[in-house]
Amino acid sequence: MTQFVSEALQGGRLKLKRELNERLIYHDPCYLSRGVGVIEEPRTVLRSISGVQLLEFQRHGINSRCCGAGGAARKVFQDNANAMGRLAIDEAVKKKADRLILSCPACYAQVNEAMVDHDKKIRITDIMELVASLLVDEK
Repeated sequence: MTQFVSEALQGGRLKLKRELNERLIYHDPCYLSRGVGVIEEPRTVLRSISGVQLLEFQRHGINSRCCGAGGAARKVFQDNANAMGRLAIDEAVKKKADRLILSCPACYAQVNEAMVDHDKKIRITDIMELVASLLVDEK
C-alpha cells in the first residue's frame, strides 16, 4: 500500500488535505524492509505530510530491529516478543516522538501488546490509518 500511495502522492493523484504538526518515528517491518526492500516509500508518504518531522530509529531500513512478532515469536516466546516490542517503544519515547508509525499488522499487534503494563506509552498508528485521516477536511 505504501508503494501505491507514495506513487499517487508524487503523481498528484492523491492529495492530503490536512497538516500534522507532529514528530513521527517509523518502524520498518522485517518482511517489508529486509524481505522485499520496501524502505523509502513509507518515508516518502510520511514526508509528504505537511508539518511532520520524521525521526529514525537507530536501527532502521534494512537493518531494522524486529518488533518481536516475526516468525510467530509473539505466540511462542511472548516475554521475549514483548521485550523486543518495548525496545521500539522506549526508543521512540526517548527520541520524543509524538507517534510510532507502523505498516504491518503483526507489528501493530505486537507493539500494542508490549505497551500493556509498560511504564512508557506512545500513540501507535498504522500508516494507512494516518493517511486516511488526512484525506478529509477538518470540521
